[in-house]
Amino acid sequence: MRPCDFTYSYLLPKKQPIFLCEETLTRSCRRCGAIYTSKSRARKRCDACRVIAACEQQQKANARLKARRAAKQAWPRG
Repeated sequence: MRPCDFTYSYLLPKKQPIFLCEETLTRSCRRCGAIYTSKSRARKRCDACRVIAACEQQQKANARLKARRAAKQAWPRG
């Protein structure tokens, strides 16, 4: 084994996890401003707004798919 292939990563100090699963955070919804508690740092909306946002995203995705299919059918075949 060449010396450049060997790394000393096992000597480095271990990193702490980004968040603890037991930790609960009090957050403010970015959509309606309601205060809610969550264990996730990634969530930015309350439960009600998450459902609404998911529906809106699905509608946009369906519209993009319909537009792509329509463009594909309108393209001249030859």
